[in-house]
Amino acid sequence: MKDYQRYAMILMTVSVFLYIGVAFQHAGKEPLQIYLMMGTTSLFLALAIFFVFQTRKLKKLINEQQED
Repeated sequence: MKDYQRYAMILMTVSVFLYIGVAFQHAGKEPLQIYLMMGTTSLFLALAIFFVFQTRKLKKLINEQQED
């Protein structure tokens, strides 16, 4: 469960840095680089959301097992 939390945090952090790179697109980047960074940002955010849901699911499962 803690690993999923760490994965989500790392993916969120990396996606923020990539988004900052997209926001400053006047730095001489080609359109392909911008689209690639934006796609990677979206993918990382989707994976982070997936890991957050997995963490919640596991936490609920652990709580149910402890109650029994």
